[in-house]
Amino acid sequence: MPVKKIYAVDDYPLAAYTIKRSIETFSKNECIVSDFEDPLILLANFKKEFETVDLVITDYEMPSLRGDELIRKLREIKPEIKIIVVSAWLDSSKEEDRHIVEKEVKILKPEMILSKPFPKKWVDKFDEILSAETTHA
Repeated sequence: MPVKKIYAVDDYPLAAYTIKRSIETFSKNECIVSDFEDPLILLANFKKEFETVDLVITDYEMPSLRGDELIRKLREIKPEIKIIVVSAWLDSSKEEDRHIVEKEVKILKPEMILSKPFPKKWVDKFDEILSAETTHA
């Protein structure tokens, strides 16, 4: 089975690192995970390496570039890129905030939407997505 290349971005560095370590530790796939705290740096790297990147995990709310904007830019470069969106807003006590974020994210059709804190066994779902045939075009 080929090694999978994953990019993960969260403006909170510990969150990006936690994603990286969780995948490297629990995934059934052999993965190389590059973690970023700035989506603009991820995007610059993606432009150079997009042909070898299998999946991007992005936070939704980041100061330099929101997750929905990042997803649009990634898909301009590689329309079939698999995307997982994570957001603390999806677990918001403000119902209105949660619905706004869900609506904005679902329009982009990510393979998975995760709320922070991450649910148990999220890496199992990650493995299913990584192994699935690409559906975006």
